[in-house]
Amino acid sequence: SDIGLYRALEQLREPLSFDELAGTGFSLQEHPARVTHKHLGDWSTAVSGYAMRGGRHFVEFAITKVDQGIVQLGVIRPLSLTDDIDLEAEWGGRVNPVFVSSSHKPAEAEKLRSQRTAKWGDSDIHCCGYYSFDGRCHGTDWDTKLTNYEWVGREGLEGSGTIGLLLDLDEGTLSLFKNHRRLGVMKGGGLSGEYCWFVSALSSCAVSMSRSRAPK
Repeated sequence: SDIGLYRALEQLREPLSFDELAGTGFSLQEHPARVTHKHLGDWSTAVSGYAMRGGRHFVEFAITKVDQGIVQLGVIRPLSLTDDIDLEAEWGGRVNPVFVSSSHKPAEAEKLRSQRTAKWGDSDIHCCGYYSFDGRCHGTDWDTKLTNYEWVGREGLEGSGTIGLLLDLDEGTLSLFKNHRRLGVMKGGGLSGEYCWFVSALSSCAVSMSRSRAPK
C-alpha cells in the first residue's frame, strides 16, 4: 500500500538501532546503535528491529575496545529471541542464533521456526553471519541444516576494525567489506524474504552499527 511504502521510506531515513538484546554479557546500553559486551565466555546477541525487504542494504559495524574480538555479524529473520524462550533454562544464558538447529538446542530451534511468517519467503536460510575469528560464513535453517560456507577472499578480523555487509535481496547475496575494502561475496545466493541485522559477541568488545554507502 502507499502507506506501507511511505513508512518504509521513513524508516530508511532513521538511524539503525539495536532493539532486542539477548544474553547475559551486555552492559547497560548507552546508545541505541551501540552495544558493549563485557566478558569472555558467553554469547550474547543484539538485533535491529528494522526489517529489510527487497533491494540492496549496506551496514557498517565498528568494533572497538577489543579483547580477542570474537563476534558474528549478519542477517536474521525478524523475530524475538526471547519470546517464550527462557534465557537461563533454555538458552543457558548463551544466545547465538547462528548455532541453533534441531540437533543443537532443539527447543530453541522449534520456537524460532514457530515465528515464521509469509514475509520470510521461500529461503531456508534464516540466519547467516560472518565469524570474525576466521572469516567463515555460517548459516542455519534452525532445523537440519547448519552450514559453514567457504568463500573467496575470506579473512578474519584481529582486534579493532570495521566490517561492512552488503545484503542484495535482488540477487540473494551477502558481500563483505573489511576496513572499507571489499573482500568478496560471502554468501553467493539463496537469501530471500525479510531480514534484520544482528551481532553476536563472545568476547569483550564494543560494536556500533550504522547505515552507509557501500564502497566501490
